[in-house]
Amino acid sequence: MVLHAVVLAGGDSATSFSFYLPTKVVFGFGSLDALSAEARALSANRPLIVTDRVMVKTGIVEKVTAKLGDVHFEVFDGVEAEPRLEVAEAVADRVRRDTFDAVIGVGGGSAMDMAKVAAAFATNPGPPKQYVGNNLFARRPLPSIMVPTTAGTGAELTVTSMVTVAGHKQWINSPLLLPSVAVVDPELTITMPKSVTAATGLDALSHNTEAYLSDEANVITDAAALEGIKLVSGNLVKAYSDGNDRKAREAMSLGALLGGIALHARMVYGHSIGYTVATRFNLPHGVSCGIPLPYIIARYAEAVAPKMQKLAEAYGVDAGSREPKKLGEAIAQKVKGILAELGVPRSLKELGVKEADLPNLADECLKTYGRTNSPVVFDAEKMNHLYTQMWQGISE
Repeated sequence: MVLHAVVLAGGDSATSFSFYLPTKVVFGFGSLDALSAEARALSANRPLIVTDRVMVKTGIVEKVTAKLGDVHFEVFDGVEAEPRLEVAEAVADRVRRDTFDAVIGVGGGSAMDMAKVAAAFATNPGPPKQYVGNNLFARRPLPSIMVPTTAGTGAELTVTSMVTVAGHKQWINSPLLLPSVAVVDPELTITMPKSVTAATGLDALSHNTEAYLSDEANVITDAAALEGIKLVSGNLVKAYSDGNDRKAREAMSLGALLGGIALHARMVYGHSIGYTVATRFNLPHGVSCGIPLPYIIARYAEAVAPKMQKLAEAYGVDAGSREPKKLGEAIAQKVKGILAELGVPRSLKELGVKEADLPNLADECLKTYGRTNSPVVFDAEKMNHLYTQMWQGISE
């Protein structure tokens, strides 16, 4: 999908934006059956499967590759959670060592991120480190198919692959990383453990919400984000409580997919804050982003005042009050309730962060993970105040 539009926003004001999404999406229970046809359409006769050892051990990879028929494939299963640059180097070495004509990513966000860069490294020479940054690939990657097994990252529809470099989160960004096809079958999420359901679901909720709060949001990302928030906030606890709830699993897969679309508006400071605590406390990505989410909503409420009514409605919060600050606090309390039901800490103090460490965390957040798309501009004092609120558990 390629859209170039000017949307009239009332009167003689207008908002211009560009939206690019070339990925074909095949969604729904049983959609994995389409994998063979999609591979044939891409002339994928010798794909590299990029995944992790858990996916191999649990039989998910075998279930996926069984749908490829007589296609000859190889498997790289060296992906780790929150992959380090060394993992990107290993997958680059593997995809360059033999002649592959496609890449298929099977797993959660980390596996799909490494699959996307594998497709790019196959056609672009040089060490992976030189591609950390924005728009650094010169050659079109191999065709790629993403098969998500979690409902969280939306990586099957994003331009980004995340790598950890020297303990810090870094991005490999390029529109060329967008996969050729995303096969999203909620059936593959049924066996997710409760902890993975919670973490990935919070990631999806954070993606949709932060994208909605972004200065780079547009009518397409907003529409995706609001529907994504409605689906995830209304079904995450259900999927967590009963993994066999097929309606909840389907809603979560769709909500995560919509989060991938919404992500084109980019994240705000919720993700940045998450990065500062994730590696220190060995947290799943979704948990590290879910903890700051209620505080971000409350802090951004007045900056995005005209959007708060719809945000409250998407979260299922009584939007009777039209005062943005009150709406923000009400939504924040709803999110804290979700965190509590998932057994996730609701404050940095509960997480184990020491009060004395807050200034260093705030400084890292601003200097390493700045957000030029944030409608709230933070200086050191304001960021320290936000960290203090998160430590105390006060979101108002």
